This record gives sequence, structure tokens and C-alpha cells, in this order.
Amino acid sequence: MTVHDATEAFGSDLRVNLIRHYRTSPGPQRSAVEALGANSQAVSHNTRILVASGVVVVEDSDDKRSPVCRVDEVRLRELIEALGTFTAGSASE
Repeated sequence: MTVHDATEAFGSDLRVNLIRHYRTSPGPQRSAVEALGANSQAVSHNTRILVASGVVVVEDSDDKRSPVCRVDEVRLRELIEALGTFTAGSASE
């Protein structure tokens, strides 16, 4: 499932931009909406996909009102490596 998770995580421009945003500026989804100029529903939907693939982790914030989204660096590297290995022909799904 790792290659599948990688293609899900990296499967759209918005998801890749969300990974970059949450990696450099962990915070609530609304900050991603503002920074990327994206539709809030699209950010919410694509953030859920990133959470399901394990690339993004959602944690409680200090104020408990706006959960913080951040990138799980270990999982990100794992998916990048799995996709690279697969596309090189060195592994199967």
C-alpha cells in the first residue's frame, strides 16, 4: 500500500502544495487556504487525503480551537523512497 499511498499523497498540485505549506508553516487549514489562495473545501478534502496517507498529522493547538496540521517527515521520506524505488523498476506494488 505504500506506493498507493504515495500516489494519493503526491497525486495533485494542491496536495503537493499543501505538503510544502504544512512542512514549512505548520498550522490550521485556514492558514493554508489563505497562503495558497485555495478554496476551503478543496483544502479540507485534500488535507483529509494527506492525513489518511500518513503524510500530514493533525494535532491539538494550544488554544484547542484550531487543530495544527504538520508533516510527518519520516512518513514523507518513506513515501518518496517507495515511489522512487517503484518507478525505477526495483519493487512491485
